[in-house]
Amino acid sequence: MDFFAELNALRDSTPRLSVVRLNNINSDFTANTDQCKNCYLLANAVSNEDCMYGRDFYNNTDCIDCDHIMHCTLCYECVNSRGLWGCSHMQDSANCRDCDFGFDMRDCTNCIGCVGLRNAEFYIFNVRYMKEDFLKKRLELTRDEIALEFEALRLRVPRRSGMFIGTEHCFGDYMFNSKNVFCGFDISECQDSAYIEECKKMNDCYDITVLEQAAFCYEISSSHILNNCNFCFQCVESSDLEFCEFVFNSKNCFGCIGLNHKEYYILNKKYSPEDYARMVAEIRSGLKKDPRGYGAGFFHPTFPFADTVASWARL
Repeated sequence: MDFFAELNALRDSTPRLSVVRLNNINSDFTANTDQCKNCYLLANAVSNEDCMYGRDFYNNTDCIDCDHIMHCTLCYECVNSRGLWGCSHMQDSANCRDCDFGFDMRDCTNCIGCVGLRNAEFYIFNVRYMKEDFLKKRLELTRDEIALEFEALRLRVPRRSGMFIGTEHCFGDYMFNSKNVFCGFDISECQDSAYIEECKKMNDCYDITVLEQAAFCYEISSSHILNNCNFCFQCVESSDLEFCEFVFNSKNCFGCIGLNHKEYYILNKKYSPEDYARMVAEIRSGLKKDPRGYGAGFFHPTFPFADTVASWARL
């Protein structure tokens, strides 16, 4: 039995979902979303309302043209930020209110064109103003003037080596409320994991890209709410999966494609619990002897190289 050959043949013959949308309301034009309401053109987004044009959105309301934001309201053109209210053109910032054009800002209110401030109020280009003078100066400044001076100020103010908030024993960048994570990027509430990217609420995981609410997982991509799963892609609310793709609300599946609410399946065929355990053990034993390695390159590409971003000319 050539498990990889059978798995890829099954993959090629099984219809595939174009996008994954779960528990949404009036959010048809989104991809990989869950619990979103009145949203448009969002990707990798969970628990948002009245938002559009964004990626990696979590728990936001009334936000437009943003990327990698969490717990934000009434924001525009914000990147890698959280806890913002009524802000625009902010980057690497947290817990700010009514700020425009800011970089690396924390717990600030009514600031314009500022960089690297903490617990500040009524600042313009890192200069403190009285409230009355601030309100007057704000009306005099044009958007182009603010953008030009802000970019110049960003070059003058020293920068932090990375963005770490509430972390302990962590190495990477853009890490929040996490502990014991090595090589983590764009993560929040993760623990005892390594080599993970764009992950939330996860522990004891390794080699992961885009996953939330998971534990004891390895080699997972673009999935949601998993436990004890390995080598899976686009799987949702499942446990004890291996070599699976587009498997939802299932457990104890091995080498399956496009299943929902199933248990004890191998290559999309149903088995008894006893036969399932025996056959999985036999397949694993054979894979460990395979020169390709256990789990290495198990899914072949489904699109021609010319149709992927890998073929794009470098700028």
